[in-house]
Amino acid sequence: MMSKCVSSSGKGSFIPIMPVRQTLSTPDIQLSYLEWNQGQEPLLLLHGLADHALVWSSLGDDLAPDYHIVAPDMRGHGESSKPEKDYSFESAIADLEGLMDCLGWSSAHVVAHSWTGKLAVIWARVNPQRLRSMVLVDPIFIWKIPSFFKVTFPFLYSFLSFLKGMGPFASYEEAQQQARQLNQFQGWSPLQQQVFQASIEQKPDGSWGSKFTMRLAIEFLRK
Repeated sequence: MMSKCVSSSGKGSFIPIMPVRQTLSTPDIQLSYLEWNQGQEPLLLLHGLADHALVWSSLGDDLAPDYHIVAPDMRGHGESSKPEKDYSFESAIADLEGLMDCLGWSSAHVVAHSWTGKLAVIWARVNPQRLRSMVLVDPIFIWKIPSFFKVTFPFLYSFLSFLKGMGPFASYEEAQQQARQLNQFQGWSPLQQQVFQASIEQKPDGSWGSKFTMRLAIEFLRK
């Protein structure tokens, strides 16, 4: 399988201070990611369900002098492809290993949040030589989800507060007003505004909503 790493904003010979938006292109997926190419130690920052790479901006800036950092938009999230199906952990791991191969990384440190915390544990079990170290932030269901919970959990999950920001909304202003009421946007800092703006899009019918959909949430949570 051929793959290609492409910068969407260009990259000169100097070391960038701000992260650069890049894209891994394969026959199966377009994987968008942010890259801080300053330090030496390879580090992957993996976001949680319904988030995207930009949520790691502050941590990436702090760690950039010491680490070569890549924060991908996982498949189905952000600017990455959103296939109709195939949201297995195996596919997500294949995406990450393809990205590492493109970067010339044989292994990397991994920081993973929520859903990707479970993904990281599975990855470490099936291919431990790829992970130099692993930090899990609020991981969910490290062990197998009970069969009865696979049916009920997507329904229960739909009542969590952050999903209120998924839409649909009649206008961008309505979406922004709803977002500012959510815990993760308390304070409405410039970074929080950027994260919000990068997470929402106008739909074909003119409404506004998250780039991540409930259909994808159900696919992820049933794995």
